[in-house]
Amino acid sequence: MMINILIIIMSSIISLVAMFFVFFNRVSFGNTFTYFLTNIIFLLMGIFFLGSFLLSTEIHLNENIALNLWYFSIVFWVLSIGLLSILQKIIIKFEEKIILYTLFYSFIIGIIVGLTFLSNSIMIISDNGHYKFRFDNLLLFSLLLIYNLIIILVISYNFIKYLSNIRNNKSQIILSMITFQFTFIIFVYSMNIITQNIIFIYIFVILFLVDEIFIVFYIIKIPFPFIEFTNKIYDFIIFHRSGILLYSYNFETGKETDEALIKGSILIGINHILSNFIDRKDQLNLIKMKNRDIVFEYDNIHGYALLLTTNHKNAFIDKAVNSFMTKFSSINGNILKNLTGLIDVSEFRNAKEIILENFEPFLIK
Repeated sequence: MMINILIIIMSSIISLVAMFFVFFNRVSFGNTFTYFLTNIIFLLMGIFFLGSFLLSTEIHLNENIALNLWYFSIVFWVLSIGLLSILQKIIIKFEEKIILYTLFYSFIIGIIVGLTFLSNSIMIISDNGHYKFRFDNLLLFSLLLIYNLIIILVISYNFIKYLSNIRNNKSQIILSMITFQFTFIIFVYSMNIITQNIIFIYIFVILFLVDEIFIVFYIIKIPFPFIEFTNKIYDFIIFHRSGILLYSYNFETGKETDEALIKGSILIGINHILSNFIDRKDQLNLIKMKNRDIVFEYDNIHGYALLLTTNHKNAFIDKAVNSFMTKFSSINGNILKNLTGLIDVSEFRNAKEIILENFEPFLIK
């Protein structure tokens, strides 16, 4: 029993450290929902699930207590891996389809939870110094295994489908490792459900702790761990209200560009801005095209506008754009207000440093 308690304490400490770090660095997670969901998963899986799962096998506990702990471990498990699948979908590609995922998972989870707490669905058995659990309800047993298989298939499908669209090789490697780890953990858990062999419990716990440590290390080590992996920025342009290009940067090449390379879709955005250059403050604008979102913001006080093209605008881009403009206006405010006659655009090359500072996840490494 002492070993199990130490493992539970260890996992709880790791999860709490991760939760505190996620909370205090929530801006780096792209949006409120992502960091909230990340913390919920750590709470459910790293503390509630593992605690109830390990304690339920302890022969020192009363059978009714152990059986109830096993019930709750199943509930925490199905909730955790369902939320994990939704989180994976969000960090790969945030879409409204997560609503369908949520409804589908909720339906299956509801049935599993209901069947779990039915009397005589699961029988507790004492064997070689620990408790085992036999599923007398075949529907519950089958649904639990099918649900695990569905999560594995969904996680694998999302990974394969969007792998080629992920921003860079490093993100691809990290997502590959995380996907493999969690699918293997779900497989081992399923084998434990089927065989009720103590060996699978040991394997499961070891893998669980190793993966938990890896994920926490990744979250702490990477400055922006869950900014949408497939989210990309293409062009970044600053121009004067007169229409003169002040600065342009291409995120795909990592190089500054000139006016001759500006694409037609970007010109649409520029023309739209110039035709609506009126007194507005703190209002982010958007033109949605087939494969692009054209984000633009303009500063009427200093007489310039910013245009950015991306495959999908999100909260992080909104914040980065506003932060960029605040600093750019602060540094170049006097120059912008006094622009007359022949304009020396080389004075605005300092924009690159501000881009590197605010758009780090989207830069070519």
